[in-house]
Amino acid sequence: MSRRETVLKYFEEQKDFMEERVKTGIELYRKGYAKIQFVDKDGNIIHDVSFKATQKSHDFNFGCNIFLLDEFETEEKNKIYREIFPKLFNYAIAPFYWDALEPVKGKPRYAKDSEKIYRRPAPDLVLEYCEQNNIRVKGHCLVYDAFAPDWLPNDVPGIKTEIKHHMEEIADRYKNRIADWDIINEMLCWSCYDLNRTTKFFREDDYISYCFHIAEHLPFQRKFINEARGIWENFHFTRAPFYMLLKNLEYENVKFDAIGIQCHQFVDREKEGDYALERYNPIRVYDVLDTFGRFNKPLQISEVTIASYNGDSEDMDIQAELVTNMYKIWFSHKNMDGIVYWNLVDGYTWAGKQGGALDMNAGENRFGGGLLYSDLSPKPAFKALDKLINTEWHTEGIFHTNTDTGIAQFKGFKGNYEIELQYNGKNYKKQLYLDGRYDVTNKIVLE
Repeated sequence: MSRRETVLKYFEEQKDFMEERVKTGIELYRKGYAKIQFVDKDGNIIHDVSFKATQKSHDFNFGCNIFLLDEFETEEKNKIYREIFPKLFNYAIAPFYWDALEPVKGKPRYAKDSEKIYRRPAPDLVLEYCEQNNIRVKGHCLVYDAFAPDWLPNDVPGIKTEIKHHMEEIADRYKNRIADWDIINEMLCWSCYDLNRTTKFFREDDYISYCFHIAEHLPFQRKFINEARGIWENFHFTRAPFYMLLKNLEYENVKFDAIGIQCHQFVDREKEGDYALERYNPIRVYDVLDTFGRFNKPLQISEVTIASYNGDSEDMDIQAELVTNMYKIWFSHKNMDGIVYWNLVDGYTWAGKQGGALDMNAGENRFGGGLLYSDLSPKPAFKALDKLINTEWHTEGIFHTNTDTGIAQFKGFKGNYEIELQYNGKNYKKQLYLDGRYDVTNKIVLE
C-alpha cells in the first residue's frame, strides 16, 4: 500500500460523514448573521442602500509559535518571516520557557534588547511585533517542569516559592497585554524518575493544583492547561488519561478556563499507519473533541505538526491534503477556539542537544513538519492553509437594505468587517463587528 493510501485511508472511507459534519459545524459555529440599518444623524432610517462588506479579521484563533522572530542567520530571512507570518496567523505563541527566560536568577530576559537565545525571542520584542500587526498572543508556558531553570532549589517548598514569584512577576509585567496563558504544560509526558530532567516538585500531588491556585489570584484572563499525552492514543472516551486528570481537577476545585490539546506527528514513516488510525480518522477525531467538549470550555488544538518527512513532491502534496482535512474538522467543532500550527519553517525546529538549525536529521527537523521550506518559500501545505483561511473561510460581498424596513442581512464568518458605501455623493467606510447575534440590529450613522 502506498503512503497516500495509508495516511489518507480514513478520510476516503468516511468522506460523507466528514463532509456533512464539517459543513454543518462551520455554518452553525463559525458563522452568524449580521443585521444592519443605516440612519442619518437624527436617527431617521435611510432606505435603499447598497454597500460592500469585507471581512478584515477572524474571531477564530489561527495561530503559530513565533519562536523564530528575528532568529535567522540573515536579515533577509528575518524580513521574509516578519512579512509572511501575519498572512495566515492572527494568534502567536510567545515563548516563556523559564530556563531561557531567566537563565540567571533575578535577571529575566523580558526586554527587547536582551541577549539572544535560539528560538526564544524576548517577550517584549514579540509583543511589539504582534501589536503592530494586530496579532493576539498566548504566553507559553508559565510552568513546564522539564524546562525549569538550573538554579531552582532542590526542595519542594523552595521550588514553590520561586514559582509563585515567577508567576506574579510575569502577571504584573504583562497583565494588560497578554490575555491567554498556558499555566502548566505536559503533565503526562515526562518521567517522574528522571530527576536530571524534572524537579522533585513534579512528583507531588499538588503539582498542578498549586500552580492554578496561584494563577487564580493573578490577572490572567484565560488560563489554559496544555497536554500532549493521554488524549489520542488508545482513546477510551471519558477514561482517556487526560480527561480523567481534568475531571479530578474539577473535583479539587481547580479553575482552568480552556483546554489545549496537542497533535504532533512525531512518528517515523513506517508507523504512520498507526498514527493515521488515531489522528487522521474523522470519526475518532470528532469523538475526542466531543468528549473533551463535555467540560463546556474552549478547546484549542494547541500544537500541530503534520509531517512531510522532508520528502519528494508527493510527500508535500500529502502534507497539504492532511492540513486541509484536519483544519476543516477542527475548525468545524463547536468547542474549538483556535488551531496552533507549531513549526512554521522546516529546519529550524526544536532539536535539543541532538543538533541545531538546518540539521535536517536532528530532533523535530527530521519530520519536515513546517509550512515553509528552510529558505522560507511556501510549501503546498502553506498554500492550502492560505486558501482555507483567506478564501474559503472569508466573507465579502455587495448587499442591499430592504426597501420597507431599511435592514440588510447577510451571513458571514465571525469577526471584524469594513462597510463601504456611497450616500449623497459622499464615500463612507465604517466598521462592523459580526458576532452572530441575530437579535441585534447594528445601526450605522451616515452624517
